[in-house]
Order: sequence, then structure tokens, then C-alpha cells
Amino acid sequence: MRRTTILLAATLLGLTPAVAMAEGKMPQMDFANPLTGAQVVWMAVIMVALYFILARWALPRIGGVIENRHNRIASDLETARRAKAEAEHAVRDLNLAVQNARESSQGAIAEAVNAAKERARAQSATLNERLNAQISAAEAEIEAARRTAVNALAPIARDVASSLLHRLTGEAAEPGRVDQAIAALSTQG
Repeated sequence: MRRTTILLAATLLGLTPAVAMAEGKMPQMDFANPLTGAQVVWMAVIMVALYFILARWALPRIGGVIENRHNRIASDLETARRAKAEAEHAVRDLNLAVQNARESSQGAIAEAVNAAKERARAQSATLNERLNAQISAAEAEIEAARRTAVNALAPIARDVASSLLHRLTGEAAEPGRVDQAIAALSTQG
């Protein structure tokens, strides 16, 4: 039975376009045909049902997903803004700390250089004093050695001068005169 109903409906549907075309109308607009009116009613029922399904169930879910996405994006943007502000603050703090460290290190370097210069001056002054004392002592030793050498040479020079005068002139030299000549020579040197 069901098969015959389907076959009959198919035949009627198949004939409807042929009949409507024969009359010169479009079959979709042939409202005199009872099947067209039923199709329009069913279409309206399906559209109303689809509207209520979409309006009550699908669209609120889609709207909720869109709202959640919007909220998540807004939250992420706010988090990013806070993180950016914190990063900028950290960069400012870091730059300030670097600048302070640079200034303090420059001050420490200047203090260390000045302290090293002062130590070098003190060591140089101490060394100069010690060297001057050693030079004075060495000059005194040299002068003493020279005097000792001159004093040691005086008897030899006296003997040599007396011998030369005696050989050259054949006369003995006066000891006081030879001593005066040797004393005069030793004060010149």
C-alpha cells in the first residue's frame, strides 16, 4: 500500500509540471494545484521549525562560543598589555640600574686610580729618599776612597818626585817644597 501511495504521489508530481507547462504557467507558481499549496505550507512549517531550532538551540550556542572567544581575546589582550607594561617598567628599572652601576663603577675606578697614583707617589718619594741617601753615602765613600788614595799616593809621589829631581838635577829636593807641590796637586783633583 505504501508503495502505491508513493507511486501515485510521484505520478501526480510528475504530471503537475507537465500540466502546468501546458497551460503556460510555471509549476512553482500554480497555486491552483493542491500539491503546490501543500508544499508551501510544509515549507512554512519547516522554516518556522528551523527558525525555532536555530533561535533556541544553535544560535545561542554559537553566540556563547563567539562571546567566550571575544572574552578570551579581551582577557589575553589585557594580560598582554599588563605584561608589556611590566616589561617596560622592568626595562626602565634595568636601564636605571645599569646607569647607576656604570656611574658607581666609574667612581670606584677613579678612586682606585687616584689611590694607586697616591701609593705610587708615596713609594716614589720613599724610593727617591732612599736612593738620595744611598747616592750621598756612595759619594761620601768615593770621596773617602779618593782621599785615602791621594793620601796613600803622597809618600809614593814624594819619593818619585825626589828621585826624578835628583836624577834630572843631581841635587836632592827639599822635602817641604815637594810636600807643598803634592798638596797643591791633590787639592786641584
